[in-house]
Order: sequence, then C-alpha cells, then structure tokens
Amino acid sequence: MGSIIRADVRQAVFSWRLVLAGMAFSVLLFLSGFEAILDTARSDELLANGFHGQLIYNALSSDMVLLAVPILCTLPYGAAYIEDIKTGFVKLYISRTSRRGYVLGKFAGCFLSGGLVPVLGTILAYGISTLAFSPMELDVEDGAEVATQFWDTISACGRFFLSGGFWAFLGMVMSSQMESRYISYASPFVFYYLLIILRERYFTWLYVMDPKGWLWPSEEWVLGPWSAAAVNVECLFIALLCFAAAVRRRVAEL
Repeated sequence: MGSIIRADVRQAVFSWRLVLAGMAFSVLLFLSGFEAILDTARSDELLANGFHGQLIYNALSSDMVLLAVPILCTLPYGAAYIEDIKTGFVKLYISRTSRRGYVLGKFAGCFLSGGLVPVLGTILAYGISTLAFSPMELDVEDGAEVATQFWDTISACGRFFLSGGFWAFLGMVMSSQMESRYISYASPFVFYYLLIILRERYFTWLYVMDPKGWLWPSEEWVLGPWSAAAVNVECLFIALLCFAAAVRRRVAEL
C-alpha cells in the first residue's frame, strides 16, 4: 500500500501541471500588486525598506488571488480519479493494492499537489520581488529592524497550503460523484463562491462558513489561524469519507 501511495504522490507533485499552476499563481500575485508596482515605476525616490516582502504579503489577501485558489489548486491532480475511471486504469490499481490504499494514494497526491500550488507560487513571487526591488530600497540603518513580512508570509503559506489541498480534493470528490472531469475543475470555485454568498447574505453570524476566513481569519475566530486550520481539517475528513464511499460503490460495479 505504501508504494502505491508514494507513486500517486510522485505523479501529482512532479508534474508540469503543478509547475504551470504555481507560475500562474505567482503571476496573479504581481497582477494584484500592479498598482503598487506602477507607482514605484513612476517615482524617482527609493523604496521603503521591506517593500519587496510587503508587496507579496498584501497581494495574498487580494480578492483576485483568493478567488483563484480553488481554481488553480485543482488543476494539477483534481481530475486524476475520473481519468482512472475513464481509461479503466483503476482496475489495474485495485488489483495491485487494496481499496484503502487507492483512496489514500489519491487523497495524498491531490492534497499535496493542491496545497503546493499557492506555496510554490508565493515562493517564486517572493524571490522575484526580492531580486527586483531590494536594490531599489533604502539602506537599513544600524540597529534598525526591516519589516520584510517574511515570517508573516511563511505563516500565510501554511494556511494557503491547507486550504488549497482541501479545494483540490473537493474537486476530486465531486468528480467521483458526477463522473465528469469538468466538474472536478469547476465545482471547487462554485462551492467557494456559494459559501461566500450564503455567509454574506443569510448567515452573517456564521463566520466559519466564509472560505476567505480560512485563509485570513478575523478577530471572530477564537484561536485565530488554529481555528481556521481545524475547520479545514474537519472538511477534509468529511470529503475523504465521501470519496471512500464513492470509490467503494464504483469498484463494486467493475
């Protein structure tokens, strides 16, 4: 069972789809901070210390980036299960491993690839921003601290990893129910937007329903990011149970 799980993880993580999705996320970060970059290009003055980090950190909370998370994170491996079904490859998988091994392999590959999309994109964007804007910043005075937002960005990457992994796996779960590749790509964004609408219009008191809060928890969250992480883990567990039930039903029909 372990070898099958490792094979799924390798297939999901070492893929060109993950690289392209991460690069797309990086581009969106710079597009979100385009106004700040444009102001920088127009100014003849040196930038404030830590501008390169502040630019990426602020972009992570923009609506453009937040809406892109459930879309980009699903691209690398969200349709893997339905592709196995359509090609009949699932029969070979099940013959070589247990049903539990197959479910856990698909879960691990999908979760890791989905979570790595925003992390890799953020690292790439932070590196480019450092190389491009650090030479243009003011020199640091002796003993002064520079607010680069580096550790805050690392903390945000942890939340984005967990949330991205969930949305990617949700796409796989929905494709297992509908047996459509397009459902795996579209359903996470539909659910994401639906939760926002329901929370803003009908359940304003239910702050845990807001998927934006899973990434940027407000003061309403009792334990802050830890509460948001707990909600993500609970949703992942429910999704895993649904996926296991769908695989059990589908395998019985083979």
